[in-house]
Parts: sequence; structure tokens; C-alpha cells
Amino acid sequence: MANYQDSLMWKEINEWPLRVEECEKNLPLIKKIAEEYKKNNLEGIYTVARGTSNHAMLFLKYLFESYLGIPVVNGNPSSVTIYDSQLQLKNFLVIGCSQSGEAEDVLQVLRQAKDNKSMTVSITNKETSPLAKEANYHLYCAVGEEKSVAASKTFSAQLYLSYLLVKAFDEKKVPSIHDLAAKLTEAAALADKETTKMANVLYKAKECFVLGRGITSPLAFEAGLKLQETSYIHAFAYCSSIFYHGPMAMINTGDKVILLAPSVSLNDKATALIQADEIKAAKKMIELGADLLIVTDNPELFKGLKASCYSLSKTADEIEGAFYLALFIQMLACKVSHLKGLTPDKPRALKKVTITI
Repeated sequence: MANYQDSLMWKEINEWPLRVEECEKNLPLIKKIAEEYKKNNLEGIYTVARGTSNHAMLFLKYLFESYLGIPVVNGNPSSVTIYDSQLQLKNFLVIGCSQSGEAEDVLQVLRQAKDNKSMTVSITNKETSPLAKEANYHLYCAVGEEKSVAASKTFSAQLYLSYLLVKAFDEKKVPSIHDLAAKLTEAAALADKETTKMANVLYKAKECFVLGRGITSPLAFEAGLKLQETSYIHAFAYCSSIFYHGPMAMINTGDKVILLAPSVSLNDKATALIQADEIKAAKKMIELGADLLIVTDNPELFKGLKASCYSLSKTADEIEGAFYLALFIQMLACKVSHLKGLTPDKPRALKKVTITI
């Protein structure tokens, strides 16, 4: 069996901590975007993206709405490309996100928005891409070419650019992340150790469930997608609050359930609610007979429960925790794929650039 450390995916995952400063070169432009938004008295934000990029935009949505009260709509490109709708986006900042910058449906929405005099921003990892050229402003991931089909460092960069954009809108309300590159290097070392243990438990599973809540839920969706595309596991990802409203009925004795459970949120009240929800979810999964795997920076929260805990680096808040979780789930997917005898770099039936209309 090939060593997972020889895969492109593994190498690209571990490049991200070295690329943080490259992303920060977007800061002058990000500041300009925030200033223009305020100057024009815009009413909200509309995002368009698919797959992993959409998970990054869900993260952006949570940050804008939770910290600043600015509404964010995660748009449906098909409204424009198939149903020929004329979206009323003049008073919105419209953000198109795509790693390659070649997503045709995202591009068409941005074109329509620009024709309607909307302010447009693109987030891509290719400065010469159609999306980069179309938008009024382009935020560059700057992580170097990503050769593995499964997105890793580009997703982490999209998360970081999302955070930097929200931070620029209000420096005081949005917490600062200091020394992220150094923290990520430390987090990667711990994640490497913990994901090896977790992968050895998970790789034989044919299906699993991944749960998160609030700001962490986009990371749960991304974890599910990564396990699907690299390891062909039927991984069902849910926000835990939605899971209780029906999908929970699918749980059978012995089913693997992954609970992403950072211990701190955006303030003391949110932290108390998040922790209570995580413990509630853990107890319910155990009651249903699930084999529960908890990823957390505070295993003491789940002491006494019949569950396996895997350590995440201690987080200052839920935003910082998102970057540690991104590394963790990417490493986990890469290792599970190799243990199954697969190649995460080239999943069957998939291509690096997917064109949809």
C-alpha cells in the first residue's frame, strides 16, 4: 500500500500553514471592498458557489450574520442559468467563489449582477480565470496550483479570505486571530497524530454521519464531502439541529457518527448553548446505539460518555477552531482513503474542474 504522505493531497494539506501570509496580501483590497459596501449603503450579501466553495460561503454567512447582523443569501445559480430569472441584486454585494474560477453557473450570476450595477467580488485560486476577470474585485487564494482533485489548501484559503473580509467590516466586533501560521503548524502536528487513530476506526465503515452546529456546521458538510469523494463512504453530513427533525431515524446500532465539537463559541452565552447542544447530541447518539467519534478541543466535556474522543488543538473561539477542523478533516479523509487502498488524488468519475450551468 502506498504511503499517504506521498500523495499530492497530503502534501497540499500541509502547504496551507505556509501560505497564510500570501492570503494576507489581499488585505488592502479587502479593506477597499468593505469601505465601498458601507459607502453605497448596501443591504446585504449574495453568494454563489458549488461544493467545497459553497461550504466556505456558508462559513462566511455565519460570520457576517452572527457577528455583524449583515444578512447573507446563499444563492441558487440555477435560478439564473436554467430558469432565466432576473435577480434583484442592485443593493447587494455579490460574491462568486470557485477554486478554478471556471464555474460557468457562478460566472453567469456574476455577469447578470454586474450588468445590474451590483458590486461584485470573486474568490478564486487563479488570477487569470474568467471569474477573476469578470468581478469588480478579485480575492486571490494564492496557495499555488492544487493538483489533487480533492480541494484542501484552497478550501482553507477560502475560509481565511472569508474571515478577513468579515473582519474588515468591523475590526472591533470580530475577534482577531494572532499567529495563525504558527498555530496551524502546531495544530497540524496534533491532527496528524489523532487522525491516524481515527482513520483506523473509520476506514472499514460503508457509511457514517457527520454532525456540527452553528459556525462548525459548514465544516461538517465539508467533512462529509471529503469522505465521499476520496473514500467512497456514504457520509451524511448535517447540522445537528436539523438532524433531530427526521434524519436521526436512520441511525442503527453500530453506525459511525462523527461529532465536531469545539468547546468555545463567539461569546459566553453562545459557548454555553453550543456545549449543551453538543452534549445533548452525544447522549442521543449513544442512546441510539451509535459508535460515536467526537473531535473536540475539550474531551472533559464528554467524560463518562461511551464515546471515543479525538483531540483538536485548543481554540480561542469558533472561528479559529474552523481552521483546525479543516486540517483535521482533510487529513482524516486522506488517511481513510489510503487505508481503503484508494488514491485520494484521483477519485473515480471526478475531475478537478467541474463545469455546471
